[in-house]
Amino acid sequence: MTEFVEYAPWYDLIYEDKDYVAEAAFVEQQLHRHGAGSGTLLDLGCGTGMHAIEFARRGWIVTGIDLSEKMIDRAKARLSHSLRVSFRQGDVCRAGGERDFDAVISLFHVASYQTSTSRLESMIATARAALKPGGILLFDYWYGEAVLAQGVQTRVKVIERPPLRLTRIAQPAHDEANALVEVKYTLFCEDMVLSTIKRVEETHLLRYWFPLEVDSSLRASGLDPVGHYAWLSNDKPDRHNWAAYSVARKLPLT
Repeated sequence: MTEFVEYAPWYDLIYEDKDYVAEAAFVEQQLHRHGAGSGTLLDLGCGTGMHAIEFARRGWIVTGIDLSEKMIDRAKARLSHSLRVSFRQGDVCRAGGERDFDAVISLFHVASYQTSTSRLESMIATARAALKPGGILLFDYWYGEAVLAQGVQTRVKVIERPPLRLTRIAQPAHDEANALVEVKYTLFCEDMVLSTIKRVEETHLLRYWFPLEVDSSLRASGLDPVGHYAWLSNDKPDRHNWAAYSVARKLPLT
Protein backbone atom coordinates (compact mmCIF):
# COMPACT_ATOMS: atom_id res chain seq x y z
CA MET A 1 0.00 0.00 0.00
CA THR A 2 1.61 3.24 -1.16
CA GLU A 3 -1.39 5.47 -1.90
CA PHE A 4 -2.81 7.62 0.89
CA VAL A 5 0.11 7.06 3.27
CA GLU A 6 1.38 10.67 3.31
CA TYR A 7 -1.81 11.96 1.68
CA ALA A 8 -4.23 10.77 4.38
CA PRO A 9 -3.80 13.62 6.90
CA TRP A 10 -4.75 16.16 4.22
CA TYR A 11 -7.45 14.13 2.49
CA ASP A 12 -10.52 15.64 4.18
CA LEU A 13 -9.29 19.19 3.67
CA ILE A 14 -8.56 18.58 -0.01
CA TYR A 15 -12.07 17.21 -0.57
CA GLU A 16 -14.00 19.41 1.83
CA ASP A 17 -16.00 20.74 -1.14
CA LYS A 18 -17.25 17.25 -2.02
CA ASP A 19 -20.98 16.98 -1.29
CA TYR A 20 -21.12 13.65 0.56
CA VAL A 21 -24.69 14.31 1.72
CA ALA A 22 -26.03 14.75 -1.82
CA GLU A 23 -24.02 11.80 -3.12
CA ALA A 24 -25.28 9.48 -0.36
CA ALA A 25 -28.85 10.60 -1.03
CA PHE A 26 -28.48 9.88 -4.74
CA VAL A 27 -26.85 6.48 -4.21
CA GLU A 28 -29.51 5.51 -1.68
CA GLN A 29 -32.18 6.45 -4.22
CA GLN A 30 -30.53 4.20 -6.81
CA LEU A 31 -30.23 1.32 -4.36
CA HIS A 32 -33.94 1.56 -3.60
CA ARG A 33 -34.76 1.94 -7.29
CA HIS A 34 -33.06 -1.38 -7.99
CA GLY A 35 -34.64 -3.20 -5.09
CA ALA A 36 -32.25 -2.93 -2.12
CA GLY A 37 -33.85 -2.48 1.27
CA SER A 38 -32.63 0.11 3.81
CA GLY A 39 -30.91 -2.42 6.03
CA THR A 40 -27.25 -3.34 6.00
CA LEU A 41 -24.65 -1.71 3.78
CA LEU A 42 -20.98 -2.50 3.12
CA ASP A 43 -18.74 0.34 1.94
CA LEU A 44 -15.68 -1.00 0.12
CA GLY A 45 -12.82 1.51 0.09
CA CYS A 46 -14.54 3.76 2.62
CA GLY A 47 -11.63 6.17 3.03
CA THR A 48 -12.14 8.48 6.00
CA GLY A 49 -15.74 7.32 6.35
CA MET A 50 -17.68 10.31 5.07
CA HIS A 51 -20.07 8.36 2.84
CA ALA A 52 -20.42 5.53 5.38
CA ILE A 53 -21.33 7.90 8.20
CA GLU A 54 -23.86 9.72 6.02
CA PHE A 55 -25.54 6.39 5.21
CA ALA A 56 -25.64 5.57 8.92
CA ARG A 57 -27.33 8.92 9.54
CA ARG A 58 -29.92 7.86 6.98
CA GLY A 59 -30.71 4.73 8.99
CA TRP A 60 -28.45 2.08 7.48
CA ILE A 61 -26.30 -0.31 9.51
CA VAL A 62 -22.93 0.25 7.87
CA THR A 63 -19.56 -1.48 7.74
CA GLY A 64 -16.66 0.33 6.09
CA ILE A 65 -13.44 -1.29 4.88
CA ASP A 66 -10.30 0.43 3.64
CA LEU A 67 -6.74 -0.69 2.97
CA SER A 68 -5.20 2.42 4.54
CA GLU A 69 -4.85 2.24 8.32
CA LYS A 70 -4.45 6.01 8.48
CA MET A 71 -7.74 6.53 6.64
CA ILE A 72 -9.50 4.03 8.91
CA ASP A 73 -8.08 5.80 11.97
CA ARG A 74 -9.55 9.07 10.73
CA ALA A 75 -12.90 7.37 10.07
CA LYS A 76 -13.01 5.89 13.57
CA ALA A 77 -12.13 9.27 15.09
CA ARG A 78 -15.37 10.81 13.83
CA LEU A 79 -17.63 8.01 15.03
CA SER A 80 -20.65 8.81 17.16
CA HIS A 81 -22.24 6.33 19.58
CA SER A 82 -25.63 7.17 18.09
CA LEU A 83 -24.66 5.79 14.66
CA ARG A 84 -24.66 2.12 13.72
CA VAL A 85 -21.43 2.08 11.76
CA SER A 86 -18.12 0.28 12.17
CA PHE A 87 -14.81 0.39 10.33
CA ARG A 88 -12.01 -2.07 9.78
CA GLN A 89 -8.76 -2.13 7.87
CA GLY A 90 -8.72 -4.65 5.04
CA ASP A 91 -8.19 -5.28 1.34
CA VAL A 92 -11.40 -4.87 -0.66
CA CYS A 93 -10.15 -7.66 -2.94
CA ARG A 94 -10.17 -10.20 -0.12
CA ALA A 95 -13.55 -11.23 1.23
CA GLY A 96 -13.90 -11.01 4.99
CA GLY A 97 -16.64 -12.28 7.24
CA GLU A 98 -19.32 -9.86 6.02
CA ARG A 99 -22.43 -11.71 4.82
CA ASP A 100 -26.13 -11.12 4.02
CA PHE A 101 -25.83 -7.40 3.29
CA ASP A 102 -28.66 -5.64 1.48
CA ALA A 103 -26.25 -3.47 -0.49
CA VAL A 104 -22.57 -2.96 -1.23
CA ILE A 105 -21.17 0.34 -2.46
CA SER A 106 -17.72 1.40 -3.57
CA LEU A 107 -17.43 5.12 -4.27
CA PHE A 108 -14.97 7.80 -5.33
CA HIS A 109 -13.33 5.61 -7.97
CA VAL A 110 -12.10 2.79 -5.75
CA ALA A 111 -12.70 0.49 -8.74
CA SER A 112 -10.20 2.54 -10.75
CA TYR A 113 -7.54 1.83 -8.13
CA GLN A 114 -7.97 -1.83 -9.10
CA THR A 115 -5.63 -1.61 -12.07
CA SER A 116 -6.12 -5.07 -13.53
CA THR A 117 -9.10 -7.18 -14.53
CA SER A 118 -8.19 -9.74 -11.88
CA ARG A 119 -8.19 -7.08 -9.15
CA LEU A 120 -11.53 -5.67 -10.29
CA GLU A 121 -13.04 -9.14 -10.35
CA SER A 122 -11.66 -9.85 -6.87
CA MET A 123 -13.29 -6.68 -5.56
CA ILE A 124 -16.59 -7.69 -7.15
CA ALA A 125 -16.22 -11.18 -5.67
CA THR A 126 -15.86 -9.58 -2.23
CA ALA A 127 -19.14 -7.75 -2.85
CA ARG A 128 -20.84 -10.93 -4.03
CA ALA A 129 -19.75 -12.84 -0.92
CA ALA A 130 -21.15 -10.08 1.28
CA LEU A 131 -24.50 -9.66 -0.50
CA LYS A 132 -27.68 -11.53 0.27
CA PRO A 133 -29.51 -13.04 -2.74
CA GLY A 134 -31.13 -10.14 -4.60
CA GLY A 135 -28.73 -7.64 -3.02
CA ILE A 136 -27.36 -4.70 -5.01
CA LEU A 137 -23.81 -3.59 -5.78
CA LEU A 138 -23.20 0.01 -6.91
CA PHE A 139 -19.72 1.32 -7.69
CA ASP A 140 -18.22 4.18 -9.66
CA TYR A 141 -15.08 4.46 -11.78
CA TRP A 142 -13.29 6.56 -14.38
CA TYR A 143 -15.19 6.16 -17.65
CA GLY A 144 -12.85 5.27 -20.51
CA GLU A 145 -14.53 7.14 -23.37
CA ALA A 146 -14.45 10.40 -21.41
CA VAL A 147 -10.78 9.99 -20.47
CA LEU A 148 -9.86 9.34 -24.11
CA ALA A 149 -12.03 12.20 -25.40
CA GLN A 150 -10.80 14.81 -22.93
CA GLY A 151 -7.24 13.70 -22.35
CA VAL A 152 -5.31 14.26 -19.14
CA GLN A 153 -3.91 17.53 -17.88
CA THR A 154 -2.09 18.96 -14.89
CA ARG A 155 -4.41 20.48 -12.29
CA VAL A 156 -3.69 22.79 -9.38
CA LYS A 157 -5.94 23.22 -6.35
CA VAL A 158 -5.35 25.80 -3.61
CA ILE A 159 -7.17 25.74 -0.26
CA GLU A 160 -6.73 28.44 2.37
CA ARG A 161 -7.79 27.77 5.96
CA PRO A 162 -5.69 30.25 7.99
CA PRO A 163 -3.09 29.73 9.18
CA LEU A 164 -2.86 26.88 6.65
CA ARG A 165 -2.53 27.18 2.90
CA LEU A 166 -2.57 23.90 1.00
CA THR A 167 -1.55 23.68 -2.65
CA ARG A 168 -2.03 20.41 -4.50
CA ILE A 169 -0.51 19.81 -7.93
CA ALA A 170 -1.76 16.74 -9.81
CA GLN A 171 0.45 15.75 -12.76
CA PRO A 172 -0.90 12.82 -14.81
CA ALA A 173 0.90 10.53 -17.24
CA HIS A 174 -1.33 8.56 -19.62
CA ASP A 175 -0.51 4.98 -20.60
CA GLU A 176 -3.23 4.57 -23.22
CA ALA A 177 -2.10 1.09 -24.29
CA ASN A 178 -2.92 -0.23 -20.81
CA ALA A 179 -5.78 2.18 -19.97
CA LEU A 180 -3.77 3.53 -17.03
CA VAL A 181 -3.17 7.01 -15.66
CA GLU A 182 -0.34 7.60 -13.21
CA VAL A 183 -0.98 10.73 -11.17
CA LYS A 184 1.88 12.34 -9.26
CA TYR A 185 0.47 14.41 -6.40
CA THR A 186 2.62 17.11 -4.86
CA LEU A 187 1.26 18.90 -1.78
CA PHE A 188 2.72 22.09 -0.36
CA CYS A 189 1.38 22.52 3.17
CA GLU A 190 2.21 26.03 4.33
CA ASP A 191 1.78 27.46 7.81
CA MET A 192 1.42 31.17 7.06
CA VAL A 193 2.05 32.19 10.68
CA LEU A 194 5.17 30.12 11.27
CA SER A 195 6.35 30.56 7.67
CA THR A 196 7.01 26.85 7.27
CA ILE A 197 6.26 24.61 4.31
CA LYS A 198 5.95 20.83 4.27
CA ARG A 199 6.19 19.09 0.92
CA VAL A 200 4.39 15.77 0.41
CA GLU A 201 4.65 13.62 -2.71
CA GLU A 202 2.64 10.54 -3.62
CA THR A 203 1.96 8.71 -6.87
CA HIS A 204 -1.40 7.06 -7.56
CA LEU A 205 -1.98 4.59 -10.38
CA LEU A 206 -5.55 4.35 -11.72
CA ARG A 207 -7.26 2.50 -14.52
CA TYR A 208 -10.24 3.68 -16.51
CA TRP A 209 -12.88 1.15 -17.49
CA PHE A 210 -15.45 0.62 -20.23
CA PRO A 211 -18.96 -0.81 -19.64
CA LEU A 212 -18.28 -3.95 -21.70
CA GLU A 213 -15.25 -4.70 -19.51
CA VAL A 214 -17.28 -4.06 -16.39
CA ASP A 215 -20.08 -6.36 -17.57
CA SER A 216 -17.58 -9.12 -18.30
CA SER A 217 -16.01 -8.79 -14.84
CA LEU A 218 -19.40 -8.73 -13.13
CA ARG A 219 -20.50 -11.93 -14.84
CA ALA A 220 -17.15 -13.61 -14.21
CA SER A 221 -17.55 -12.77 -10.52
CA GLY A 222 -21.10 -14.10 -10.30
CA LEU A 223 -23.17 -10.91 -10.43
CA ASP A 224 -25.83 -9.89 -12.94
CA PRO A 225 -25.20 -6.48 -14.60
CA VAL A 226 -28.14 -4.09 -14.34
CA GLY A 227 -26.86 -0.92 -16.03
CA HIS A 228 -24.22 1.77 -16.45
CA TYR A 229 -24.85 5.46 -15.91
CA ALA A 230 -23.21 8.89 -15.79
CA TRP A 231 -22.46 9.86 -12.20
CA LEU A 232 -25.34 11.48 -10.32
CA SER A 233 -27.78 10.81 -13.15
CA ASN A 234 -29.91 8.10 -14.73
CA ASP A 235 -28.45 8.81 -18.17
CA LYS A 236 -25.95 6.67 -20.02
CA PRO A 237 -22.25 7.47 -19.51
CA ASP A 238 -20.97 10.14 -21.87
CA ARG A 239 -17.60 11.51 -22.94
CA HIS A 240 -18.17 14.76 -21.06
CA ASN A 241 -18.02 13.16 -17.60
CA TRP A 242 -15.11 11.09 -16.33
CA ALA A 243 -17.24 9.59 -13.58
CA ALA A 244 -19.60 6.70 -14.31
CA TYR A 245 -21.24 4.12 -12.10
CA SER A 246 -22.49 0.59 -12.56
CA VAL A 247 -25.25 -1.34 -10.82
CA ALA A 248 -25.35 -5.13 -10.46
CA ARG A 249 -27.45 -7.66 -8.61
CA LYS A 250 -26.74 -10.94 -6.88
CA LEU A 251 -29.28 -13.28 -8.36
CA PRO A 252 -31.89 -14.66 -5.94
CA LEU A 253 -31.74 -18.31 -5.05
CA THR A 254 -33.96 -20.45 -7.25
